[in-house]
Amino acid sequence: MKIKLYTYICLVGLLSICLSSCDLARDLESFNPNFALDADEAIVNEASAELALIGVYSGFRQRSSGSGNPEIYLIPSLMSGVLTNTLFNTGQEALGFINNEPIPVNASTSLGAYARMYDIINRCNWLIEKVSPLPEDVFVTPGRKTQIIAEAKAVRATANFYLLRLFGQFYDVGSKYGITLRLEPARSSEAFPRNTVGEVYDAILSDLDEAIADAPDLRTRFFTNKTYAKGLKAKVMLYKGDYQQAAMLAKEVIDGTGDTFRLATDYAGIFQGQTPSLFESPEVIFGSKGEPQGGLGIGNFIGGYWAAIDPSYLADAQVSTTIGTQSIDLDGGRIPSLTFDNNGTLDTYKYSDAASGQLYEMIYHLRMSEVYLIYAEANARSNNSVTQDALDALNAIRIRAGATSTGGDGFETYPATISYEQFLEAVRKEKWAELGLETGEEWYDLVRYHFVDGFDVTKVKSTATNPNKYILPIDVVNIESGGNVVEQNPGY
Repeated sequence: MKIKLYTYICLVGLLSICLSSCDLARDLESFNPNFALDADEAIVNEASAELALIGVYSGFRQRSSGSGNPEIYLIPSLMSGVLTNTLFNTGQEALGFINNEPIPVNASTSLGAYARMYDIINRCNWLIEKVSPLPEDVFVTPGRKTQIIAEAKAVRATANFYLLRLFGQFYDVGSKYGITLRLEPARSSEAFPRNTVGEVYDAILSDLDEAIADAPDLRTRFFTNKTYAKGLKAKVMLYKGDYQQAAMLAKEVIDGTGDTFRLATDYAGIFQGQTPSLFESPEVIFGSKGEPQGGLGIGNFIGGYWAAIDPSYLADAQVSTTIGTQSIDLDGGRIPSLTFDNNGTLDTYKYSDAASGQLYEMIYHLRMSEVYLIYAEANARSNNSVTQDALDALNAIRIRAGATSTGGDGFETYPATISYEQFLEAVRKEKWAELGLETGEEWYDLVRYHFVDGFDVTKVKSTATNPNKYILPIDVVNIESGGNVVEQNPGY
């Protein structure tokens, strides 16, 4: 069977679109566009495989409103309360996120995020299918064929993980409400039922294991690599509840990468500069490349057009916790130093150059600081106590941010007298300050802590009263177009 795929005349664009998914409601066999190329002819050697791989990575590039990217990273921050909507985004769907009552019908933003991740997955599937049977002698670089497949599998694992935690009951390994796994290219509009959460985790971990074994050590920080695969696996294990494995993997990343991947000495410096220089930071394990003045993406979405930082996030820097006789502040200078007024709304320097105001549309999929915090939480949970190693990992992030350890009050390191419960909450809050406005991690932590520890999410977000609404619905339009094969999430 010949499959015709969209292409552009430009070869990079041709291969990028070749590997993208077509309209969910259109049968590919009935569509024969101009400038089409048979899939079997698109990838024939190392050069064409490399171009196809660029097409895979381009799925993470920023798009315009409604595309799902960058909205997939912003939706959870609307739900956590770190972000709020603006006058340009007052529709029912935005209010649904803010009020923790996501709408299930005509939800273009969440449907865009859903389709965007499946588009990336489908690009990966085409690449893997077409590269796998190629003979080794068409690859000039020894071992490159295996590396290309491994990179694609790391990307596929990333997209599946993002889908699972936004649309599936990721917090319950035994749940039937996972996502639909697609491990082969889509050749028709046929819909498939959802897989269990356990099956989705197994697929993600299988892809990551291959990437850990076969991906490059580091080509550049906007391509996946062994360390990213291992760090993401640690994160997935944390979400899955396998804390011993999560701690072991995170520790291997922290101790085993030398100067290639390490904590940057200056927190604010991670986000300063323009696209090429941003990838020079040893802090970045994997990020999606953007363009200065690209005119799309998070740099334009936050601070006026689509969402703005809620003032409560700036106030979080002043929140303190009593540990023994000390009053310890959540933050010192991270949140205020990267937050600024943008014509009446709060914006962040995480997505624009502080000096020139240029937008660089960067997505940080994994930074070394998050690996430290994964290790701190997983180590404590696996031992059911605050070990010295866990405490040191947490405090390493605070020290980098300017915390002192004088034993007094203010922005200081946490003392050894901190209780287990206080420590877990300190880790959650540290991620709130350290990773805020990046990929919505603060919301997923609230959800995890609720289902693992019974944490009352309403203490942080008063409208988050219904745990069924902690994940998004799958848009009814998508369910109906697939013949109701995909089951809706409970509560919708």
